[in-house]
Amino acid sequence: MPASPHSELLQAWSQCRTQRWRLPVWAQGDDAFLQGCWQWLQSQLQSTDRIFWLGDPWPTFNEQLQVRQIAGQARQQLLGQECDVLIIQATSGMDWDLVAASMGCLTAGGIWLLLTADAEIFSQQPNPAARRLLSYPTDAAQHVGRFQHWLASQWQQQPLVCWNHCGLDNRLMAPTAASTVAEFTTPYASHCQQLAVAAIHHVVSGHRHRPLVLSAHRGRGKSAALGLAAAQLQQAGKTKLIITAPQPAAAQVALEICQRRLGEDTPSLLQFWPVDRLLAEQPSADLLLIDEAAAIPAPQLQALTESYSRVVFATTEHGYEGTGRGFQLRFQQYLQQHRPGWRKLVLQQPIRYGRQDPLEQLIFRSFLLDDPDTSAVTSSTSALQSHRYSAMSLAEQPALLQQVFRLACLAHYQTSVRDLWALLDDPSLLVFTLQQEDIVVAVAVVSQEGQLPPQLLPDIYQGKRRVQGHLAAQSLIYHCLWPEAGTRQIWRVQRLIVRPDLQRQRLGRGLLNFISSEAGAAGVDLMATSFGATPALAGFWQSAGYVAVKLSTVPDQSSNEYSVLMLKQLNQSEATEIGALQQYFGQNLWQQADIIWSRLDPLLLQLWAKPVAEAWSCYDQQLLQLFMQGQRDWAQSSMTLKRWLNLHFQALPAQDATHWIPLCWQRQDLRLSVAELRTLSLQLRQTACLADLYQIQ
Repeated sequence: MPASPHSELLQAWSQCRTQRWRLPVWAQGDDAFLQGCWQWLQSQLQSTDRIFWLGDPWPTFNEQLQVRQIAGQARQQLLGQECDVLIIQATSGMDWDLVAASMGCLTAGGIWLLLTADAEIFSQQPNPAARRLLSYPTDAAQHVGRFQHWLASQWQQQPLVCWNHCGLDNRLMAPTAASTVAEFTTPYASHCQQLAVAAIHHVVSGHRHRPLVLSAHRGRGKSAALGLAAAQLQQAGKTKLIITAPQPAAAQVALEICQRRLGEDTPSLLQFWPVDRLLAEQPSADLLLIDEAAAIPAPQLQALTESYSRVVFATTEHGYEGTGRGFQLRFQQYLQQHRPGWRKLVLQQPIRYGRQDPLEQLIFRSFLLDDPDTSAVTSSTSALQSHRYSAMSLAEQPALLQQVFRLACLAHYQTSVRDLWALLDDPSLLVFTLQQEDIVVAVAVVSQEGQLPPQLLPDIYQGKRRVQGHLAAQSLIYHCLWPEAGTRQIWRVQRLIVRPDLQRQRLGRGLLNFISSEAGAAGVDLMATSFGATPALAGFWQSAGYVAVKLSTVPDQSSNEYSVLMLKQLNQSEATEIGALQQYFGQNLWQQADIIWSRLDPLLLQLWAKPVAEAWSCYDQQLLQLFMQGQRDWAQSSMTLKRWLNLHFQALPAQDATHWIPLCWQRQDLRLSVAELRTLSLQLRQTACLADLYQIQ
């Protein structure tokens, strides 16, 4: 007589507990069947079990159980939280970003129960939770995307337990010898963690300016390693220990571990400092620990690296946080250039659960969070071909989707499961690739925007309404005072990335040319792009024919960069309007450089600013000559020097521009003392560009 589904499930659960695995169960059926599954599971739980519930709540049949409802806004609060049972009630829609975030909360031996309709129905269901990522006018309550189709196709191939009306299908793979936990020494939870703590000690005792990067998937104990090392260093006599993180909660594990290791009678000297306060006050420290470093903007990490000689960065390079690839590509390149003695240690061994944990494999493969493919590409790029796809169609091409998404992740500082979800659900998205046969070497994700109903335009123009998506179109209507732009057909390049090993070969420019050609054939009026502005990026887009028309007034929190909107006209009918926008933007940028954009990179001002023309008088000529001869100081000559800069800023070498523009346009001299101004005057007189150009007639 065959075993019942309940007994089979208990057997699988027991096997997972033995291996310290989490058990993933996908229950499929109608509401009555699914509620029966939940009712049976309750009968197996204890009142001490910690239960998290995602999705619409059901009645709790067992009143002794404490079920915690997790809503979308609690996503960041899940960091560091733990549960024994995780229920995903996805019969009427689900926030898949939250699902991926919650995966790390489930502890070893726990059960992950996903409740959906039958697989075929689930694949074709609208998802109301997608309303935050679908561009107007797509209605999430009616639209059938391809993301749930992708998930269902993945889950039918992954190691999990399928539970439906027909019974139980256990697809869990038998454990191998490698899944057993390696030997380690107390107080460490793994051999990897022991190596990490030793490496932290070496940062303190070794040469200065040799930072350590601890990298790991979630659940590997990197935060605990920070706390253990801090406690040991305090016991060894180190008294100035600082930890920082993007949020206080992200440092809580390290702080608690440190205090627990020291004992109740010994106060911990490990102090938490917010990043902004740490940069402002710069207290001295024997060691600076930075947890979740990938979620801190690279410019702030660089500033901390310059301010402190002994630093440890702990970060998740893969996982739902999605910031790790940006950290690896941007900040680690900075370390390579400025701290060549830096070291990296990767913690491979899980602590919160066992090796080869099936739930971790399920989540990473389903949401494409595992390590990217590194297929080799021949050195010749002559055989490359350009392709255009509807983003939603990639759900039917898994190998292509994996390459596209993993490469697209490199183009943005923060990427999450939501980006993959949008790619497969939003019908407004297009994907363009350069491929060498089946290998993708460059990717662009393009959003189709504009062509809004005329009746919407007045409300958007007056700031009474915004619709989902259409970033460029609505910015042109509201910020640039161009309501007619909302009726135009606009393609906005969301992301553009070339494989790092093939960059600087004009492949990105070639892909942009292909996109422009496709856009022109489709009757598109404008190309647009928006990104965190740096001189290199802005120069690239400007050389591709894009002009800046708007800049944010505050830096982005994740990148610490100002966001710029750039346009490229595809027909002459827009030339007059875009030219006027560019002129107004450049003059406004110059006029308010010392008020709104005092922190902007001066090279961006040199690229975009358009000073109002001023006459150069005989008085200016005399004063400039007196300044050059050391007979007038900076304070007496500042307005003349500003007028000189207005005439010659475009001719300045970058090295000189980074001195002159902050002083004359951004008014950084307001923060200098009299002695500093005197020194500055001497330095400016020695500037080669001024000596060559001061003979103005």
